[in-house]
Amino acid sequence: MKNKTFIFLLVLFLIPLKANALPQYLEIFNNDKFARPEMKNMCSVCHQNPAGGGPVNSFGKAFDANGHKITNDLRQKFPELFNLMQSLAPKIVRVKPMTVTIGQEVKIMIVGNNFANDSTVKIDGSSENIQATFVNPKDIDVTIIFSNIGVHTVQVVNVTGQTSNTFKVKVKPAK
Repeated sequence: MKNKTFIFLLVLFLIPLKANALPQYLEIFNNDKFARPEMKNMCSVCHQNPAGGGPVNSFGKAFDANGHKITNDLRQKFPELFNLMQSLAPKIVRVKPMTVTIGQEVKIMIVGNNFANDSTVKIDGSSENIQATFVNPKDIDVTIIFSNIGVHTVQVVNVTGQTSNTFKVKVKPAK
């Protein structure tokens, strides 16, 4: 009987056990500046079981599918987990260059604060035909061809609808 018990214990410790709960993912949620304080350190943020481990809930699945990153889009889909009203409005500090030539493709750098990777750039109130590239929370690059001479307005809008201040770009005629 001792041999069977010994073999059972040996097998039990040699078989790797799979852990479904991953505390490092909870830390990502805990460190998100918009996470609701009452939800921090709660395994039920991602798991069906409030104690953690086992099957994940819809947020856990979306978080996993998003590469374990929390974006504004994910926050919008799960408002019960985030304080969206506390989200910070984007703010433009400067736009470079401030003067461009009509009809030429130009790369404009928008420098500011609180930009999110799913923010929208609007020129003269429209986001059509604008190729915006989120670089980081302080920099968005825009590639555009202006077809009208004059002064054009630039704004950044976050996913919660908050708009930045307005900056102006002057479009001059080609020489």
